[in-house]
Amino acid sequence: MLRYCAMPGCGVLVERGYCPTHARQQDRQRGTAHERGYTAAWAARSKRFRQQHPICGERHDGTMDTVHSECAAAGLTTPAQCVDHIVSKANGGTDDEENLMSACTRCNVAKRNRLERR
Repeated sequence: MLRYCAMPGCGVLVERGYCPTHARQQDRQRGTAHERGYTAAWAARSKRFRQQHPICGERHDGTMDTVHSECAAAGLTTPAQCVDHIVSKANGGTDDEENLMSACTRCNVAKRNRLERR
């Protein structure tokens, strides 16, 4: 199903999110991964966290986050592919373990898309 670009006033039809022009603008505003704090140290920390919490939706204490993980909400045991900040760093979240959960790429992207639509 096609919908309008997420940029207010843009009339370009897209499958989801932004049209190519506005997607590039959004990427430039976000900054690079390194500028957002995703450094080699973060990559190592993320890998350790996923080794300890290998299932999508698993939090630091072993509980499953059924609010932010579609897999956990559905009772699936999908392998985690990344670590997600429950409260994004852009919204004041931290790298503290209490603010992290393991996620599959699909759930991570779905969460980001839900937040961008707000």
